Amino acid sequence: MSTIIVKRPVATVVSPVPKAMGKNKNSAAAAAAKEAKEAKEAKEAEKAAAKEAGAGGLSAYGCSHIQIILDGAMVSVRDSYASAIRLLADPNRLDAQTCSKCNEVLTRTILCLQCSNVACQKEAEAHSKITRHMFGIDSKTASMYCFLCQDFIYDPFIEKTRIAKQEELMEGNVRKKRKLDEPLKPSPEDLRYIETNTVSAPCRATGLRGFYNMGATCFMSVVLQSLIHNPLIRNFYLTDGHRARECSRTNCMSCAVEEVFAEFFTSDKVDGYGPVNLLMVSWKCEQALAGYQQQDAHEYLQFLLNQLHSSNGGITDSKSDVGSCKCIIHRSYYGKLQSDVTCGSCHNVTTAVDPVMDLSLELKPKVEKGKKGANNNTVNTSNGVDENGAPILTLQECLERFTTPEKLGVNEYNCGKCSGGSGQEATKQLTVKRLPPVLCIQLKRFEHSPSGSSKIDTRVRFPVQLDMTPYTTRAKRKPPAATKGTSNGQLQQGPPASYLYELLTVVVHHGQINTGHYISYSKSNGQWFRFDDSVVRVAAEAQVLGAEAYLLFYIAKSLCTLAV
Repeated sequence: MSTIIVKRPVATVVSPVPKAMGKNKNSAAAAAAKEAKEAKEAKEAEKAAAKEAGAGGLSAYGCSHIQIILDGAMVSVRDSYASAIRLLADPNRLDAQTCSKCNEVLTRTILCLQCSNVACQKEAEAHSKITRHMFGIDSKTASMYCFLCQDFIYDPFIEKTRIAKQEELMEGNVRKKRKLDEPLKPSPEDLRYIETNTVSAPCRATGLRGFYNMGATCFMSVVLQSLIHNPLIRNFYLTDGHRARECSRTNCMSCAVEEVFAEFFTSDKVDGYGPVNLLMVSWKCEQALAGYQQQDAHEYLQFLLNQLHSSNGGITDSKSDVGSCKCIIHRSYYGKLQSDVTCGSCHNVTTAVDPVMDLSLELKPKVEKGKKGANNNTVNTSNGVDENGAPILTLQECLERFTTPEKLGVNEYNCGKCSGGSGQEATKQLTVKRLPPVLCIQLKRFEHSPSGSSKIDTRVRFPVQLDMTPYTTRAKRKPPAATKGTSNGQLQQGPPASYLYELLTVVVHHGQINTGHYISYSKSNGQWFRFDDSVVRVAAEAQVLGAEAYLLFYIAKSLCTLAV
C-alpha cells in the first residue's frame, strides 16, 4: 500500500516594520496575511490527505486511523474501550473463549471495538473487510489492533485509558499514585530463589484439549477427560504425586497417565494429542484391549483405576483391608455398599459390606418372580415420555430402585438360624454405607443375553446437584416419622454437606452397541465444554442435561467423606 506524505510548510516569521519603511507597511502586512492563509490551507490539506491515505497516512505514533475515529466520536470510543477493558479484566471471566464464526475454542480472541463481534485473528480480519470496522481489542492484553495497518498500535489516550481502568479494577476501584520510574526490584537472593523454584507454565495450558482418535479409541479419550477434570487426580499428578523419573516399574500405567497430564498442563498447544504410550501400555497390561476394536468405556475405567491403584502404592494383598489403602484412587473413588438380607420366617438380618468404586443402576424395571405384574419398581410416566413414547426416568428414581428391598426366592437364601437349614423366603436391600469424594454412576445401557446384545435408549434426567442422603444406610434405617421433616420433635436442617454432590463429567454413547461413538462433557472454571475426540467446544448447561448419559461423575461439595 503506497504512503502519502504531505510536507508541512515552513512557518514564516514576520519582523516589525521600521518607521523608515512606513510607506511599505501595508504591502508587508498583506504579504504576512497571505502567508498565514496559505499555512492554514496547507494544514487542512494535510489533515484531509491523512484521511484519504488509508493505511499509508502516518501520525506521530505510526497510525492515523485511530486519530480519525477519536476526532469523530471521542465519547463513544472512550466508553466502548473502557467497557471492553472492564470485561477483559474481570477475574471471573473464562480463560477460554470461542470464535463466533468458526466456533474454535481459543485463549486469545479479537473483540471488535465498533460492534459485538468476537473472533479469532483470521475471522476478525474478514469481519473488518466486510463491515469496514477498523479496530479490535486483544482479549489477553486489551491492546488496540488496527486492521488497516495490520498491527497493534499505540495512542496516548488509548494507553492512558487502558492502564487507568486496569488499575481501577485490580485495586478495588481505589486508584493509587505510584512512581512508574521506581519499580519494585527483587533482591539478588529473591532472584536466585525464583529461578530455582519456578516452573514456567504457559497461560494457555489449562487442560482444555482433546485427544486424537487413533482407531476406535474414543472410549479411552472420554475416560481420560474424566480424570483430567477430576481435581483430586489432577492435583495428584501436577504435584509430583507419581515421580515418573524415579519409577522402575515396567509398563507403568501411572507413568503413562503422568505423561498426559504433563502435556496438557505444561504445553500451550491447543490442538489434539495422541496418547500413543498410554495406548501401548494398556495393550500390554490387558490383552483384551489390544487392537482397534471398540471397547466399553466403563470397563476401561475400571481397568485404568485398578492399574493406577497398583502403580501408586495401593494395597494388593487380598487379605488386607482395602479401606485402609491410601492411594490416590481410593482417596478419590472408594465407597462402601451395605447389603442387608432379612429372613422371612425368623426376621434374622444378615449384613455384608463390600467396597465399590462406582454404582451401576438398572434402567429396566424388575418383575417379581412368579407374578405377572411388576413390583414397586414399575416405571411410571409422571416424568413424561420421549419422542418414541417411552417413559422418561430420573436419576433419583434409578437410585431409589437400587436401594428398594427386593424379594429373594426360596432357593436363593438359606437362613442359618431357622431350623432345618432349608431355603427360606427373604428380602434383600442395598444401601450406601460410605460415600466417596467422587461418585461414579453407570447407567446400564447395554444388556447381554444368549440371544445377543442390545442397547437401552431410555432417557434419564439427571440433576446438576445431587442429594445422596435418601440412599444412605443411615437414612434407610430411620423410622418413617423421623424422615418427614422432624426428629425428636425438632425441625431437621437438611442434608449434610458431605451428602451433596455437583455434576463434574458426563460420558455419552451415541449409536448402536457395536458401531457407536463416545463423547463427554466436563466442567472447567464454571463453564461446560464438549469433548469429541480432538474437537473441543463450549457447551451450554441445558445441552449437557439433555444428553443421553452413560457415565456420570459427581464430586462432593465437601470432600470430607464420612461413614454413613
